Amino acid sequence: MKHTTVTYYLSYALSILMLMLFFVETIEAQNLSGRIENRVKSKAKRTVAEKVSAAKSTGRMQVNTSKRALKTSLKGGKSGVLPGSDATIDELIEDQETRESLIDNTNRSRYVELFGVWTTMPSDAELLARARLKAIQDSLNNIDRKYFRVTKNIWDDSRPMIIFGWHPYWLGDIYKGYDYGLFNVVSYYSYDINPETGSPQNSAAMASFLTGEFVKTAQDKGCSALLSVSCHGEQNVNRFLNQNIPAQQRFMDSILFILDSTNADGIEINFEGVTPEVKDEFVKFVRILSTTLTGARGDTTFIFMSVPAYDPDNVYNVAELQNFIDIFVVKGFDFQETPKGLKKMPTAPLNYSPLTSAPDIRTSVDKYIADLGPIYSGRLVLALPYYGTRWVTDGITEEVLDMQAITYNDIQFEFVMQIDDYRKYPGAKLRYDSIKTSYVFSYFDYYGVDTIMGDVPADVTIYFDDSLSLQKKYRYLMDSRLGGVGVQFLGNDAGFSHLEELLSNEFMEMVEPQNEKLAELNEKSNTFRQNSIYVLAVLLYLAIFMAIGLCAALFNIKVRQALFDRGRFRIGYMLFFTMLMLLVGGYMGLFEGTTIPLLVGVIFGAVVSWTGWKYVSQKKSLTP
Repeated sequence: MKHTTVTYYLSYALSILMLMLFFVETIEAQNLSGRIENRVKSKAKRTVAEKVSAAKSTGRMQVNTSKRALKTSLKGGKSGVLPGSDATIDELIEDQETRESLIDNTNRSRYVELFGVWTTMPSDAELLARARLKAIQDSLNNIDRKYFRVTKNIWDDSRPMIIFGWHPYWLGDIYKGYDYGLFNVVSYYSYDINPETGSPQNSAAMASFLTGEFVKTAQDKGCSALLSVSCHGEQNVNRFLNQNIPAQQRFMDSILFILDSTNADGIEINFEGVTPEVKDEFVKFVRILSTTLTGARGDTTFIFMSVPAYDPDNVYNVAELQNFIDIFVVKGFDFQETPKGLKKMPTAPLNYSPLTSAPDIRTSVDKYIADLGPIYSGRLVLALPYYGTRWVTDGITEEVLDMQAITYNDIQFEFVMQIDDYRKYPGAKLRYDSIKTSYVFSYFDYYGVDTIMGDVPADVTIYFDDSLSLQKKYRYLMDSRLGGVGVQFLGNDAGFSHLEELLSNEFMEMVEPQNEKLAELNEKSNTFRQNSIYVLAVLLYLAIFMAIGLCAALFNIKVRQALFDRGRFRIGYMLFFTMLMLLVGGYMGLFEGTTIPLLVGVIFGAVVSWTGWKYVSQKKSLTP
């Protein structure tokens, strides 16, 4: 009786559903027939209007229309449908049954597609979480990334590398535009010593340093500001150092006054042309100068000293001076000025092989490392040029007729960017010399040359460094465990940013800013993620042993009857493996973006299992 009642109710429900479906189909058919009727009427009206319009047209318009139709047909168009117009399905397909079947199929495919899109849409909670995460990321991305650049440490991690640069006084206040987040030490070049009196020969430059904002601008950005003191030329150096105590004393008094007035962080000693005859006087002068400055201003005063590319007589005795000098700046340029005279070559060559005997940056650096000791290589800074040299040589004898230094931006603007101007630079070529690690720009100079008389044009060669050659030299100094890099001169690359970008990429590293809430969430997420691994492992082992034990127990008929006759066991069994499946799938990322289909599947499976269980129980209850 109970079974008959259930069958009755099911039959009744199915009858109601069939009636509803038939009613819906009837309504849809009526609506569809109405739409078709309206479309037919619209098409008839359009046809009549077109005929009336065609009757009113002149013969000339008909001719133009025929030409236009011909052009359209040649282009593959359909007659009666103008290019760019949206033709309706009634105009394209005349058979009504075909149109209806096409519409039905299109609607079915759209329903399936929309259902698939809807099921993969994220939930409101997921959208809210994404919005919060995006807001945090946007707040971090809006921060200028350069404020989180930090200088790389030297090889022993004892301190950051020094990124040093000279600012030449003749460039005025261009220093206000320097990237002080990149450089950590800059020096104002320079206090040019008068060898007779010790006072500055360029008093206007010193007045600009005293009244300007060079020191303040650098220090406000966390950069140390130095003052370079220079004395170049053998005669000038000899006159200043050789028993000229009054000039030396006046110089030291002036330097102390300038440093105290500007609150500069120290000095950079830049002497060129020191001969063996005044070697001892030079060492004595440096020792007294360093002791005077540190004694008067404290140990926080920096003392830098530049050493030349060539020092065959060991005049700049770095081993003896290391107790009085903080940093030695190795001038990795002006190699063309050899002890034997001027030689046509790149200003900063780096030979491709360390076995090459020709002088280059490698030989100079190795010498100073050997003098200081490898453990103190971090006190050496390699300075590289932001300029090149232009050589004019005789086309036959190769005799050097002229040589001059040219800044990097002048080389780019005046030569490289005009390489295609054949009249200005005939035969111009630009190549990279991998042997000397330098760029070479060459052309012929016909100025004042009479080719009719058989004269040969002069050869012009420009050596300079660019991104590739500088990168190789940067990598070399880091491999040599030096303490930093220097730039001679800052501002020589004005108008170009890629050299600074290269410097930043090689000697800086990014430190990602951390939001406190984001860091806390990440920490909790990582902790949960780490713990979930252990929980998952325990559950997997438990599931394996439970499955093995269950399979072994099912061989006994009494166990099978005892287990599967209990509803709680079946429910617990299904829940355990369902939760295990969800945990494993979630951990492996199998359910990302499919939250709704997953929930529908779980609920559907639970309903089917419960229905089957009820059906089996009902059948067993009816069994005699």
